[in-house]
Amino acid sequence: MWRVDPPAEQILPVLVLLVVFGLSLVIAGLARERRLLLLRLRREQDKLADQRDALAHAAVTEERTRIAHELHDVVAHGISMMTLGVGAGRMIMEKDPVRARETLRLAEESGRQALLELQRMLCLLRTEGSPGSRTPQPKLSDLADLLSQVRTAGLMVDVIEDGRPVEIGLALELSAYRIVQEALSNTLRRARAHSAHVTLRWRPGFLDVLVRDDGQVATTATTGLLGMRERATLFGGTLEAEALPEGGFEVRARLPTAGEIRPGPRPSA
Repeated sequence: MWRVDPPAEQILPVLVLLVVFGLSLVIAGLARERRLLLLRLRREQDKLADQRDALAHAAVTEERTRIAHELHDVVAHGISMMTLGVGAGRMIMEKDPVRARETLRLAEESGRQALLELQRMLCLLRTEGSPGSRTPQPKLSDLADLLSQVRTAGLMVDVIEDGRPVEIGLALELSAYRIVQEALSNTLRRARAHSAHVTLRWRPGFLDVLVRDDGQVATTATTGLLGMRERATLFGGTLEAEALPEGGFEVRARLPTAGEIRPGPRPSA
């Protein structure tokens, strides 16, 4: 049987093509590995940059907290000096008016310095991008404006004040107002709620804040409950929220109070 070997000039081009094809595959594989390596490197660099930012932010927060604690001590000392000065001035007012005036002047200076340090502390603790506000914080007497806004948004709402109101601190008034505001905001965010009722129930030693609506309970029913509960527990109070058997949703906050009978009637809503 005869065997015919191909000439060398035919084999060489085939070998060259095979070598070129193999090298192309190797180069393509290396390029792909290089791209994957660069992508992985970029991801690691981004992760390291995020970690550096987080560490830097944590360091700044820690330092601000340390400074705030120091300023807190300064403010507490200033308020103590102011209180002692006012008390001493009141006691010697009739016996030694000159000394009393000097004592009250020093107390005034201590109060002014404490206020300045308190403003610095608030600026220090203010988060980036949150603008400061110099407008007075709302009180329970401002509920009329809040209810007017809610009615404009399409929700029928009324308020009932039951019992004898007592004088409470501005911080407690603000918390009671915010609880009503957040509860009504939740009602507005839930579909098919037509009306809501706000009740301020004054009893010896506590104030009950109740907000009830006729809306259908939805997933947004619990929105803001954490903030409302924090505001209540800040003063040793409690907050409960639940769907009503007859329909609707109710928020109940109990806030401890102390003080004398509030002078004068409260503006009606």
